[in-house]
Amino acid sequence: MFSNLFDADNKKSEPLDLGPEAISLDLLRAVYRDPTLALTTRMRAAIAALPHEVPRLAVTAQVTDMGVAELLDRRLKRLEEMKLIEANGAKVIDAQPQPVETKPPLARTPDRRFRRF
Repeated sequence: MFSNLFDADNKKSEPLDLGPEAISLDLLRAVYRDPTLALTTRMRAAIAALPHEVPRLAVTAQVTDMGVAELLDRRLKRLEEMKLIEANGAKVIDAQPQPVETKPPLARTPDRRFRRF
């Protein structure tokens, strides 16, 4: 537990020099850059500081020149076209019903291969 406070020569390591205006990120940086500390301690400090030093990948929106009103008008127009196509297609389908072929169910005969002993 106290092995992090001592270096390889069993000498007490120097305290980290942080100013009064230092924030927690400065402490983490000082810890993971200090070669006298144990590697596990330095790795934990680096992992804790990582989200604050490197930005995360995020979803970005694509903005176009088209305004919201124009986009809404285009989508409403396309919706009306789809309704017209459905109305015309429904009349054609209702006029010519086609028979559906069905197969009879398979017989359920016991098979010796799948019998339990």
